[in-house]
Amino acid sequence: MKLLFILLIVVLVGCGAKSAAPVSAATTAPSVRLGVVEAVEARQSLAASATFAAIDSAELSPETEGVVREVFVRLGDVVSAGQPLLRIEAREAQWRLDESKARVSEMQAALRQAEARLGGEGQKDSDLSAEVLSAQSTVDGAEEEFRLAEIEEGRAGRLRATKDISQSSYDRAKSTLLGTQARLRGARQQQAAVKNAGRQSTQAIAVARAQLESAQAQAAQAQKRAGDTTLRAPFAGVVTGRTISVGEYVGPQSKPLRLERTDPLKLVFQLPEAQAGKVRLGMAVEARLTALPEQVFEGRLRAPNGALDASSRALVVEAEFANAQRLLKPGFFAEGKIFLGGTEARLRLPKAALDFDPRTETYRVWSFQKGNVKLHLVGVPARQGATVELAPMAGLGQGTQVVLDPPANLFDGMAVTTAEKQ
Repeated sequence: MKLLFILLIVVLVGCGAKSAAPVSAATTAPSVRLGVVEAVEARQSLAASATFAAIDSAELSPETEGVVREVFVRLGDVVSAGQPLLRIEAREAQWRLDESKARVSEMQAALRQAEARLGGEGQKDSDLSAEVLSAQSTVDGAEEEFRLAEIEEGRAGRLRATKDISQSSYDRAKSTLLGTQARLRGARQQQAAVKNAGRQSTQAIAVARAQLESAQAQAAQAQKRAGDTTLRAPFAGVVTGRTISVGEYVGPQSKPLRLERTDPLKLVFQLPEAQAGKVRLGMAVEARLTALPEQVFEGRLRAPNGALDASSRALVVEAEFANAQRLLKPGFFAEGKIFLGGTEARLRLPKAALDFDPRTETYRVWSFQKGNVKLHLVGVPARQGATVELAPMAGLGQGTQVVLDPPANLFDGMAVTTAEKQ
């Protein structure tokens, strides 16, 4: 019993000694990969988010109303200027066109008939028509006969007074004078009648021509209405909206199709007021898209807006991009860069060194110095594929080592171990 008690004491003492032994609380330093900062001379630029938009866009509507018989395009189709897009029932318009053409033919016949009364194509001056000239010739002849008869009657009167001729001879001369006087009066009346008829014919021609012009105008309107039954593309572009099907009724207030010009496209920036004076027409512009990360698109700046937006105090700037392959689409967001000319000092580092903190919405970089990491808050970088560019800042420079793909648990001054430098 005494021996058992002694053994129990030894075991308890041994257990107490073991629990009192110190336990190591040291945490293993994380291993990180490193990259190197380069100092470079980069093209001076302004970077901003931007959006691609169509230079021209239109909600298309027909100029006449009716039932849709054919729709020639689908959403996304590329069309050329003047290409038919849809066709409306054209029977009524064709009937009106045929009727107006018949009216034109009728008025042309009436005009030809009126012109024929004056001869040939119709005289502009009715007093020069053949009938009027003939009547004038008759009057001239009657006047000459009357003049001669008047001379003869006078001579016969003098001879009769001296009794050198008989009374019957004088009476014949007198009768001849009266006859020529009557013929002259008749010729003049006929001339007046012919002139009056000519003037009436001229008026008839003028009326016929006016009626013809009216009929031709109505025919042109009918021709346009017949043409308006086909809606055509006003410019080359892409169909980006279609809300119509065959059998539906449409009119000038309908907007069944939407067309956008996609070559070229414009890239729209909003620049702060402080940067408004730096941009000029024709400056080179670069755009990178998340949708096409491996491609860089180049364009040129169009004339900046003449005024700032009153509410945002921002300047709207547009750049034009060729888009023959239609890789760019209206609505795409892009990281745009406007090159100002000249160069500036920049820091270039691997994209993997950039750390974004979603809590503070800031970009960070961790440098490696003598076994520890140091936190650097940086501005919004300019991205260039596998690398990013930063404005020069204290603590980062040529040859500075930076942590790639930094772990989430890093803190300023934390000790780390390094893997092979990348």
